[in-house]
Amino acid sequence: MSVAHHIGLITEDNLQADMLRHYLMEQLAQDIVLVRQTEELSMLCSVIPQLLLIDLDYLKGLHGSRWRDAIMAQSAGARVVLLNAPHDVGHEMLVDWPNLSGLFFRRDPLQQLVSGIRRVLLGEMWLPRQLMSELLCYYRDSQPQGRRQVVGLTLREQEILRYLMTGASNGEIANSLFVSEHTIKSHLYNVFKKIHVKNRLQAMQWAKEHLDARGWH
Repeated sequence: MSVAHHIGLITEDNLQADMLRHYLMEQLAQDIVLVRQTEELSMLCSVIPQLLLIDLDYLKGLHGSRWRDAIMAQSAGARVVLLNAPHDVGHEMLVDWPNLSGLFFRRDPLQQLVSGIRRVLLGEMWLPRQLMSELLCYYRDSQPQGRRQVVGLTLREQEILRYLMTGASNGEIANSLFVSEHTIKSHLYNVFKKIHVKNRLQAMQWAKEHLDARGWH
């Protein structure tokens, strides 16, 4: 039985968008709500976790900053997946989305979109390697030196962070530690709160700055 997620698709209201919504619902076995106005975000705000699929082509003509402000105000905890990204997209645009979990280009095939969203629903990330590298560098350079210390992390949480640094998925970490994937998700939720980060990329950068190889098996 699949786990129910509350997913919003932010795009224009037309036949193509409705066909995409129904295709994704069928492939993901999830209900997806079409969101066309910022006021409609309130329908998704009462339930967490949330996932927002955002059509960048739609936002381009509708003052994207207004949508970002609305999402941060009404759905600050929602993970974000950007659709129809231009191939020359840089990290400068992506840092405007703190909870970015995935990105797909305009010409990406539908099956790749489905596969990526499935990984995001499992708590992982789906970003091109180059963009991920650029974002990690950005977060590293923007952090004041010595701002955070390894305070309050258990040995198991530090171990999970080290696995995260390698790019391992939740499932791969769970297999390595002989625990359930749900246990890994719970640990990561607690870790994110303790080190004050919002997503896996920021946690990876934090770990690279604050954890060394001591105690690594």
